[in-house]
Amino acid sequence: MLKIHALRTHLYEIRFELLMVSLWCIFILNMLFPDNIYRGYAQAIYLPIQLLAALVLFDNRPRLLRFALFVGGLLIAARALDLIFVKSLKVEMLLLYLFFFGSIMFEVFRQIAHAKMFTTKMVYAAVCGLLLIGYCGYFLFLTIEFIQPDSFRGLGPGDQAINDLFYFSYVTILTIGYGDITPKTWLAKNATVLVGFTGYLYSIVVIALIVGRAHRVPRAGVSAVKKPTPLLGHTPLPGQPVPQSVQFAPLATQDAQKIEHQAEPPKHED
Repeated sequence: MLKIHALRTHLYEIRFELLMVSLWCIFILNMLFPDNIYRGYAQAIYLPIQLLAALVLFDNRPRLLRFALFVGGLLIAARALDLIFVKSLKVEMLLLYLFFFGSIMFEVFRQIAHAKMFTTKMVYAAVCGLLLIGYCGYFLFLTIEFIQPDSFRGLGPGDQAINDLFYFSYVTILTIGYGDITPKTWLAKNATVLVGFTGYLYSIVVIALIVGRAHRVPRAGVSAVKKPTPLLGHTPLPGQPVPQSVQFAPLATQDAQKIEHQAEPPKHED
């Protein structure tokens, strides 16, 4: 039990690094298996890694952990059926992907917002958040294309259209805008604006949080070591050097009392 607890604690400490590696897997493995992003052997490799990263991320939130286990189990079962029997993506499976990565995305946003200080883990979390926006945009575009075919112009034939929408999602959130793929229907146009605006707003907010908390660290350090200047007549703490103004304060007070006493007129007795 102690070893399992230590392992869970260690995995939770590197949760953002693990999540980032699992998200980058899709870019690397799809160079080796370029036929289809979410079909075939490539996904059989990185889907379990992404599921493990999600379970580690939700380790301190039992309800979301159970939800991630349920959705992840459905995804693995649906992907196994797709490899063996169906051989085509379904809208229900795409919605499962959208809920799965959407829940991970909002949890990453929440942990970034509640971080109290700037660390390298916050940078990893920010990268994961941006990658997850692209993932969710991809599944949203793919769902729209399956519901309303020909919603996007410039897509390749067959399975190439699936890869093109993944590319289009990241081109949109990075505001590159090559123009080789464009939304055609009203639903696709609204979805493109939503994904692009989310990526743009996320970049602004996260950069502001990182810069603000990075500037807060040295100020906290200075205020922790700065000591208050003792006032006139203030008794110093043990071991604290006594300023010269405090040392001579009683003499100055005595001189002032003598001057006031000499200035008083003599009193005459009747």
